[in-house]
Amino acid sequence: MTAEHDQALPVGTRLGDYRLDAVIGHGGFGITYRAFDTQLAKFVAIKEYLPVEFAMRRPDGQVVPRGGRFADDFTWGRERFLDEARALARFRHVHIVPVLRYFEANGTAYTVMEFEDGSSVAQLLRQPHRTLQPDEVRRLADGLLAGLGAVHAQGFLHRDIKPSNIIVRRDGMPILIDFGAARQAMGGRTRTLTGVLTPQYAPIEQYALEGKQGPWSDIYSAAAVLHHAITGAPPPDAASRVGTDPYKPLATSYADRFDANLLAAVDRGLTFAPDQRPQTVEAWRVLFGAALPVAEDAPTERLASTPSMAPSVAPSGAPAGAPRLGGVSRDNADHMPLPSAPTTNGPAERRPRLGLWLTLIFVALAAAAVWRFQPQLREQVAGPPKVDTPTVVTDTASPTPTPTPAPAPPTSPPATTPTTPAPPAPTQPSAAQKALVEQAQRAAAEARATFERADEVAKAARAMAGEARIVAARAARPDLENSERISYDGGASYLGQVANAKRQGLGVAELANGERQAGDWVDDRMAGLGTVRLADDTRYSGQWREGQSTGLGVRERPGKERAEGRFVGGRLEGLAVRRTLGDPSTVQGGEFHGDVLDGPGIERVGERERYEGAFRGGRRNGYGQVTDAAGKMQLGRWADGKLVESAP
Repeated sequence: MTAEHDQALPVGTRLGDYRLDAVIGHGGFGITYRAFDTQLAKFVAIKEYLPVEFAMRRPDGQVVPRGGRFADDFTWGRERFLDEARALARFRHVHIVPVLRYFEANGTAYTVMEFEDGSSVAQLLRQPHRTLQPDEVRRLADGLLAGLGAVHAQGFLHRDIKPSNIIVRRDGMPILIDFGAARQAMGGRTRTLTGVLTPQYAPIEQYALEGKQGPWSDIYSAAAVLHHAITGAPPPDAASRVGTDPYKPLATSYADRFDANLLAAVDRGLTFAPDQRPQTVEAWRVLFGAALPVAEDAPTERLASTPSMAPSVAPSGAPAGAPRLGGVSRDNADHMPLPSAPTTNGPAERRPRLGLWLTLIFVALAAAAVWRFQPQLREQVAGPPKVDTPTVVTDTASPTPTPTPAPAPPTSPPATTPTTPAPPAPTQPSAAQKALVEQAQRAAAEARATFERADEVAKAARAMAGEARIVAARAARPDLENSERISYDGGASYLGQVANAKRQGLGVAELANGERQAGDWVDDRMAGLGTVRLADDTRYSGQWREGQSTGLGVRERPGKERAEGRFVGGRLEGLAVRRTLGDPSTVQGGEFHGDVLDGPGIERVGERERYEGAFRGGRRNGYGQVTDAAGKMQLGRWADGKLVESAP
């Protein structure tokens, strides 16, 4: 038995009307049992809330926190578990496992669901040399899209789509099970709960604690499942796709076996950048074309209005109308009735309406012409024009002026009332000035796009650092199997797992100068996840390779700096965000090389200014723009950190 099974209730235990029959699933968040409903004489599935990292079962069957410091997290997670069950119990769909009831017992909470008799997609794909046939893939895709469409329409996200969470019934019907909203909320709160995502199927935004998730996140996971069904293997995990993307499109490698539209749709769903994926299931289905049938109205039955679930506030910056964790609030526009269709269809009934529209269009055009070609009339109606500082023209190409026809002679003599003389026409920028503005704007736009990508990488790096700290904490446990203490000349030591006289597994190394390394070891060197504290108190948490801090991670110099992103040999290399403390504090984000910003990026200096543009050697070099605290913008070209050419 695994540790999770050791925590399970014994077979035969009664929970009200249910008798536990077998353990059919388990993970870091809970245990799932098959049970017999003694009242209805049928089997059901029961999921028990038991986060094994900070809760345990006593001999009397009660589930309790592992000490007082975990009590609040355990209680908070139990409420999220019940909130999710309460909401999911209120609707039905043929491709979603029905939630029958929920209750509390043994100090914890339970969800009762229909028992789906079949095999998971994971079980099917574990069969030797097993891939799904084209017809099976199409049916799987159709079921996934239909189920997800219903989930998203009710304001939810699944958040944990993977082969083991899709049951294929004996009749071939795919069923979504085991929603992960509560589990992810718990992981985001505690930052310690493992198993909150499955790397091969989780999009990059799920690696970040503050990552903006939406329907596009579930679409990525569903596309990853279809990729596995087609190829026999999942796609590369999202964290490995940062920088040089190893993903190979299916449209070119499997075109001889599967429909081209289906392959292209899966490739599009697996796009690394969240905003480049289809944003809704409806938009994704369109890409499948004739590979899937036209979607019918979702056979979803809402049993009652769904109560809101905490947290009900959408993540900051989430697109309007994006599903919120457990909530059902949607934009009011989603519920507004569509205009009624006309009751008559003959051409005779449509002609009057067409004539009316033509008349209105003619009147509008005539009014616009009068407004355009009668400046005197404009001045009488709107008053004299305002005298403002002219705005620099920023269009990338000056439009060709349309010749203006001469106005008809006035029917009355001009007014003799003295008028205020018109201000002199503003000086038009020169061609060189226009070119400078265009170059600065392009550089600023590229900097903003790069910074957004760097920010996503930084979020993933923070998540990776959190996992690394968990691994380091486990490495420091004194009860590790195959653990030994090794002393070295000069005062260095190692305490941890050893194999073949080498540091192998989890362990902690300490040097005489105070440096400490903790985490995964392979062949005497750090490799995997772990942490290091250097003699000057610089700290790194994240990925390691061949004894060097290489990969996604976080580097901190207490009181001085915090850098989040991709590292090579302890130095920033690639997309990253770095914050330096001081007065004023500075934030730099973009492309780093050799530990300095070198390429497009953004620099914020306290509340004073924001620069968006090109960098070289860590300083502003090239075209860009600066916006000060008052919102005033300056476009131009910088050299060695100084503005050397500015736009008017």
